[in-house]
Amino acid sequence: MRSCSSRDGISELPDEILGKILSLVPTKVAASTTVLSKRWRMNSNLLALVDTLSFDESMVVYPNVEVGSCSSDRFLDFVDKTLRNCPSKKMIKKISLSHRGGRVPKSLAVYGWILSAMEEQGGLLEELHLECTSNEVHLERKLLTSNTLVKLTLSREYSLEVDRVFLPALKSLSLLTVGGLDYHNYRRLIQGCPVLEELFVTDIAADAADPYPPCCTTSVESPSIKRLVVSVDMPSPRPGTQQFFQEFHDESVVNAPSLVYLDYSSHLFKDYRFVDLDSLAQVRLNLKLWDQPGLYGDVTNLAAGISNISTLHLSPDSLEVCLVALSLSLTSFSLYC
Repeated sequence: MRSCSSRDGISELPDEILGKILSLVPTKVAASTTVLSKRWRMNSNLLALVDTLSFDESMVVYPNVEVGSCSSDRFLDFVDKTLRNCPSKKMIKKISLSHRGGRVPKSLAVYGWILSAMEEQGGLLEELHLECTSNEVHLERKLLTSNTLVKLTLSREYSLEVDRVFLPALKSLSLLTVGGLDYHNYRRLIQGCPVLEELFVTDIAADAADPYPPCCTTSVESPSIKRLVVSVDMPSPRPGTQQFFQEFHDESVVNAPSLVYLDYSSHLFKDYRFVDLDSLAQVRLNLKLWDQPGLYGDVTNLAAGISNISTLHLSPDSLEVCLVALSLSLTSFSLYC
């Protein structure tokens, strides 16, 4: 009978395989795996093997809120140290960062490295996913550019200030409840993506303290977008703010001649301008009535804009909107509903 001898199988794997394995797990976990192999312990920099960097503070468990607030700085210190030890920005294909906050100097160091990696000449970065859940991060750039970036996600507490955007390879953009993105910077971002095919825009955390959604949920104009997902949950207005709501929700605009798929979820706007949608084939609508008396919407132009589609999915709330529109004798709407 043959005896089994313990072997360090991991050490026998080629660098290419080790790099793929390490790239599949969060970077902090990858760094801790040096205990698994003698060869890994002798490797002075495992980051030379990976093409993906992933940092997620939600995986860190803090004993209480106060400790968590302070520990966000330590988390960013770890991220900063890891990035500075990275042998080459050019080898990284994907970066994901999700954190709760942290002081401004800590954020500046981390985001400075990430943005420089994005703009690196000869770099390979294709995906960048950024999320900050508190303590707004201000991203200021004269020129935001990357020749290789294909997918970009900005989520939650970001303020973007750019003079010019040029992302010639970007095909997928996600703007997820980005509280500090104003209309002008949003337009620069969309206009700087000439081959953009997918746009995901959400605002699902609006409340009475922030009584209107980001501007990017009210206007989408792009000649190249093929798939558009818009989801915005507006709160009911506070007493005395009804006129304010009406001013900011007068019109919803979609102008996308290449659009094929639309998933649209929102409370009613006063009016819609859905134009140049001849390529549109499939639409999912989740339209909601306002709870506040006196706030209303007219979906006539929305219905006219999507009248050439082959497939329409209506949510129960949308059916209620149809019934209300018909009960108000909106005959033009009834031609399309």
